[in-house]
Amino acid sequence: MIAKISRGWRAEGLIRYLMGPGRFNEHTGQRIVATWDRAPETHQPAQAADGSFDVRALVDDLSMPAVAAGVGLREPVVEQGKRMPQGPVWHCSLRNSPEDPALTDEQWARVVEDLLDRTGIARRGDPDGCRWVAIRHADDHVHVAAVLVRQESGKRVHPYRDFVRARETCQAAEAKLGLAATAGADRSSVTGPSQAEQEKAARREMNESSRERREASAEERSECPREWLRRMARVAAVQARDPEAFVAALGELGVLVRPRYGPQEQDPESGEQHASMVGYSVAAPGDVTRAGQPVWFSGRTLARDLSLPNLVLRWDSAPAPVPVSGTAEETHRATVSPRERAAAIDDAVSTMEHATATLAAGETGANADGVAHAAGDMLAAVGAVTGRQDQGERVRRAAGNDLDRATRVPGKVLPSRWSPVAKALRQSAWRLAATRTVGRHGSGDGARLVLALAALVAEIAALRETQARLAQAQAARRSCTALRSSAQATSARTTSNGPGRGQTTTTSRQRPQQPSPGPARAAKARQENQTRGRGR
Repeated sequence: MIAKISRGWRAEGLIRYLMGPGRFNEHTGQRIVATWDRAPETHQPAQAADGSFDVRALVDDLSMPAVAAGVGLREPVVEQGKRMPQGPVWHCSLRNSPEDPALTDEQWARVVEDLLDRTGIARRGDPDGCRWVAIRHADDHVHVAAVLVRQESGKRVHPYRDFVRARETCQAAEAKLGLAATAGADRSSVTGPSQAEQEKAARREMNESSRERREASAEERSECPREWLRRMARVAAVQARDPEAFVAALGELGVLVRPRYGPQEQDPESGEQHASMVGYSVAAPGDVTRAGQPVWFSGRTLARDLSLPNLVLRWDSAPAPVPVSGTAEETHRATVSPRERAAAIDDAVSTMEHATATLAAGETGANADGVAHAAGDMLAAVGAVTGRQDQGERVRRAAGNDLDRATRVPGKVLPSRWSPVAKALRQSAWRLAATRTVGRHGSGDGARLVLALAALVAEIAALRETQARLAQAQAARRSCTALRSSAQATSARTTSNGPGRGQTTTTSRQRPQQPSPGPARAAKARQENQTRGRGR
């Protein structure tokens, strides 16, 4: 069960939406299943002949304590540059997994009562609790609307850590009702797109006029600007190793970037004044406010590990890779020869196999968390170099979202330690990302990379299972399935193209296609190769 909480000002607007047909007529069977006075049948709005509901009486009853206490239910006028304060209308949606059995209205009512008791909005048996209503218009979820003003004293209520309390409520319901288990609140999750962002993206798709734009929108359907920016920031993070190169990489990916600099400081050696970059904000082209201004997101709001200080820690966690251009000084846009590209691909595959074998051998704890986190960089690098050279990008995008969830460390932003295996994996990802592409006929190499990554993700799933992080294990398994599906589709297309098509003209092309060895066999083969190399 998943809970999402938001705050607003207009109780009437929220109730009308919940009892209405929805944006796309998706609301069916709208009804009240629970209320503050445990008498939902007395508050059920009357339904007109056209199917609409008259919610005026319900809104008046719900808002009565706020009106009596003089608490406004309209947005106040805020001076330019100041933030809008939180409104007194509290909204929480509770949604089950599609695999869960449909709960009865009575079961949902008990879950909602537990939620409001834990958050302190309406304690059980407290006559001074806030007024609230639970509305159901689908089998798998309910919506809770509350006005945060006490009924008798008229005091405002400010729920403390209501997100954490809501997560506890969901887990308690899962255990009691036999629902699919979800992870606890660990302060490491990313913020998903709000309903407003999703609806804005849907409207933008519908407004696209040309056929080419419609096809592009269909391919990227369900990816909101926030999600796209997060994905681009992860790609840029493996294409660069310092703040200035990171900003340049974002610009090349089509992202609007706004760096933020600290105060001027004097260089002790040269005596010159300079300011260091301390943060950044990004925006998606075309995503603007009503005033026509770009909608900016700071790195930290995209994901905690994408804040600039944490990116610097990530870049400092491993030595720089050997420049793929073969020059003495690494540049952001290097010209890569086929031989250098083949070496980077082979190195990435070998490093992933070694990391897979390490996890399969029983590596756990902080070292394993470091390997899992570095696997996220490798997925971003693989996605960057394969690009749109096959049809698997959307599949890998979904795999990346799941893997991002599986690689987080509960309660932390970055792992506490980076083992040599994690450092090598991250270094190899940087080297691979610097090649920029596997080439026009690189489907064979692309499939090799994705299959090696899928094997590593499978071991991450087993690791999370051992650590009793079941939700992360499930996410890793979904990511692994998506990656294997993408690789198999690419391999099938390569085979149908015949010899010389869909494969690179590098050394990897001449190798016969063989099943990927298991972790133990891969480790043994590497040891034998190292022994032969020392013998020479």
